[in-house]
Amino acid sequence: MEPIKNMLLFYLLLMVSCTCFAQKQTFDVINYTIPNGWDKTEMANGIQLSTKNDGKGNYAAAVILRSVASTAPANENFTASWEKLVKGTVSVSGEPTIQAPVTEKGWNVISGQASYTDGANKGWVTLITATATGKMANVVIMTNTDEYQNQISDFIKNLDLNETASEKAVNENPVSPTNYATGSSSKNIYSITVPPSWSLNAGQNSLTLEKTTNTGKRIIEFMSLIKSSGSLEKDMEHIFFDVFDGWSLHNSPNSLLFEKGDHEKGVTSQGLPYYMLSNSITKPGGDVIKATVLIIQVGTNIAIINTADNILGSESEQALNFLLFTLKINGVADKNVDYKKQLTGTWASSSGSYGNSLIAATSYTAEGKYYVLTQSSYTVGYDYYNDLIKKKQFKSEGLYSFKGNVLERRSGSGSSSKYFTRFYSRKYGNNTWRDVMGLYDCNYDQNKIETVLPFQKI
Repeated sequence: MEPIKNMLLFYLLLMVSCTCFAQKQTFDVINYTIPNGWDKTEMANGIQLSTKNDGKGNYAAAVILRSVASTAPANENFTASWEKLVKGTVSVSGEPTIQAPVTEKGWNVISGQASYTDGANKGWVTLITATATGKMANVVIMTNTDEYQNQISDFIKNLDLNETASEKAVNENPVSPTNYATGSSSKNIYSITVPPSWSLNAGQNSLTLEKTTNTGKRIIEFMSLIKSSGSLEKDMEHIFFDVFDGWSLHNSPNSLLFEKGDHEKGVTSQGLPYYMLSNSITKPGGDVIKATVLIIQVGTNIAIINTADNILGSESEQALNFLLFTLKINGVADKNVDYKKQLTGTWASSSGSYGNSLIAATSYTAEGKYYVLTQSSYTVGYDYYNDLIKKKQFKSEGLYSFKGNVLERRSGSGSSSKYFTRFYSRKYGNNTWRDVMGLYDCNYDQNKIETVLPFQKI
């Protein structure tokens, strides 16, 4: 790894523009050129450029983070960023080798590098921190091979900072820092069961879930608490584009945020109200992505979770659906939720509830019994299934009970199965809300995440 170390240290501070054949792009205050053949992944708080899978485990990645408000001097910003962005992600061998600060277009730039280990991977990590009046920007570069040293060196040489404007008010945080509740970092707020095939990245003051796919990395970001207006819908109205700052609705004005969105509302496993909104967003000349913001009412505050995916992607949606079965806010007492009352009745999957297929429907009684019946191929009501039960024309029967939001079903043969349960409502745009139920097997495959099939009450 010595050649790449030497080249990176030589080029770290050359953040000036130069002529090149690749088209230069801009993210926030940083201009950059994507190395040839690398993938670009948009995130709410930055972008990631990464090499494709070479089948040998070799990789290189550069993350350009959105600038944030900071009144600290350059050296303190670098130290804080190293702790959060580097040491919070990988295990470094020691203190970074730091280059002397350089001033560029009103920015004070400090860079440093160290070797790291991440499981079986070993490599070099570089942090470039730029500080101006009232703001800070960061670039993190990681690689475990010399294979990409020329591309990394060219990438660093072509980094270019926009000129600062000290007279401008600086507020580049996704949500205004004056609205944040005082206290712990996002790392200490959430209690998370990691979805299958995802990994947890807990930095010093940050918390994300990550998954690498064939089309790039997916990231779910858990943000700090902010003060609530008392209305989740009103909060969402301004939070959505605070989180996805600089983005716009695809083919629609931002004023149609709710009219063009996919909505979901319900309560978490603690009984806390939540509201989730997804929309197609884009930037001029950029790709269209599916952005999602989930907000949870926590007393007088709200917790914010966000993610983005390809417009036709489902990885992030599946992970959020899984999270909502078990996600908890630390330090908050569970509220009483009468799951049994909500479950009582007959439920069928949405795909078969309009006469499209013959699948099972399940009836749950207030006495704690359940019956599995063949779903009608025609649109029928509750009485139809109640008559089947009275005539004992059911496929199977058993007893059920709840412990928290976990539904246990014990069949007549003695076998038992447990499911995480949640009741919620969904709609698109201005359509009518549709009440549904979701189940997820407690004995789930740790290596594969399943799609949550919604059930409707008949």
